[in-house]
Amino acid sequence: MTTIPDKERRCQAIAALIASGQGVCASCRQIGISEKTFNRWRRAQRAALPED
Repeated sequence: MTTIPDKERRCQAIAALIASGQGVCASCRQIGISEKTFNRWRRAQRAALPED
């Protein structure tokens, strides 16, 4: 099982790769997780954010 800090670190690394112009699929592959897992983690992070 992946710890929460590890999930956050991986999501940030993937987001940085995407921002640099790399595709989502390639970014996930480089970090070592599936695109489906990344999307699930990202949805969970967004759901945890307080609404303004």
